Order: sequence, then C-alpha cells, then structure tokens
Amino acid sequence: MINYRPGELDQRIDIKYKSKVADGGGGNVITWQILGCNIFAKVEPLSGNEALKYNKLNAIALYKFVVRYREDIDETQKIIWNGDEYDIKYILGRGVRKLYLEFIAERGATL
Repeated sequence: MINYRPGELDQRIDIKYKSKVADGGGGNVITWQILGCNIFAKVEPLSGNEALKYNKLNAIALYKFVVRYREDIDETQKIIWNGDEYDIKYILGRGVRKLYLEFIAERGATL
C-alpha cells in the first residue's frame, strides 16, 4: 500500500462529469458539470511527446493524480488543473480500505 503525507496533496483540482440536459425541444444535450470543486491532489508529470499528424502538431502529456479516496471518480470524467483539461485514462488499484486514489490522466489532443 502506498502512503502519502497529507502535505503532498497541495494542488487543487476540479472533477467534471457528463450530464444530459433537456434542450427544450424534446431532446437532450450533453454538458459537463462539476462533480467536486477544489479537491486537494498530488500531481506528478509522467511523460509527454509531440507528433506531427495531418500537418498539425499534437502535444500529449500524461500525469498521475492522487487524491483522498473517493468512490465517485471514474474513467468517463475529466480533471481541471491550472486551467487545463485532462481526460482520466485509468484508475490504479481501486479497493477496500484505501486511503488514496491514484489515476492517470492525459492532456492534449488524442491521436
């Protein structure tokens, strides 16, 4: 079990989730709603690269986020950190009696 010191969770993030909202014409539109505001997290850059595809430069970066354990975070959600949006790609080691939740998220264009 990995332990973190509470002081290591020194960055504030927001979590967004998809929500269906009535469009007034009998249909629905997908919007992003805030699940949790100002959640304290530890943020670690993992890797990044740039690729030229279709005459466009795409920069992608992977980050690991660590928060106090929560059941309401999953891979369909996004993280907002320092004004940038990150797609949650996978969650590491969900389980019983966990103190922390670790997940990998990606920023940038998906190739």
